[in-house]
Amino acid sequence: SSHNPLSARAAVESGLIEVLMFSINPCYDLQPAGEDCAALWDGRNYEGALVNMDPEREALYEACSRLGVGITVMKAFGGGDLLNARLSPAGRALTPLQCIHYALTRPAVAAVMSGAHTVEELLQSVSYETASDAERDYAAAFASFPKISWQGHCMYCGHCAPCPVGIDVASVSKFLNLAKAQGQVPETVREHYALLPHTAGECAGCGACEGRCPFGVKVTENMRQAASLFGR
Repeated sequence: SSHNPLSARAAVESGLIEVLMFSINPCYDLQPAGEDCAALWDGRNYEGALVNMDPEREALYEACSRLGVGITVMKAFGGGDLLNARLSPAGRALTPLQCIHYALTRPAVAAVMSGAHTVEELLQSVSYETASDAERDYAAAFASFPKISWQGHCMYCGHCAPCPVGIDVASVSKFLNLAKAQGQVPETVREHYALLPHTAGECAGCGACEGRCPFGVKVTENMRQAASLFGR
């Protein structure tokens, strides 16, 4: 269990653990590694312009995915702050369903440990299992955050779908980013990519996905890179 991506990654790469409990939410993911957990809550650390995920955290998720270490998520709601517009470091409130879905769409995440003060709050989290895609969707909220920008960074939100030729663009993008973070194509990533019914090499370059992306991701370029990297 850790809040620090550097120490967590050392534990993961030691080969001694199979499960990591780690704090994951759209605000903490922007903050650099450190030993002071209070810094993750400190509003002063969110006063400047924040853009995209901290690379150490991205490298941790990649390492977990590559080595088969499952992540159980704590602090998905930032201690409840993310659910309150006045307290949220992002400057806007999210719903429990959006926070849970964000965590579950990160590489290697297996489960979210949802905190609750009341039975009603617990039931809100449990309702994720039957919630609609629209209720889970966090992309529109993220794109409107006044203090944080994920411009150009794929959030795996799925807004790029549907692809006319059936490519799962979010999954291809995730595998591409995992390979880039490693500097090579890990065998596990290559195997998962090979199981996709449609791969990046089938991209027609129509650009429909880019028109739907809330974060301005250059999807067709990502598909070109993925096809070149994975060979299909």
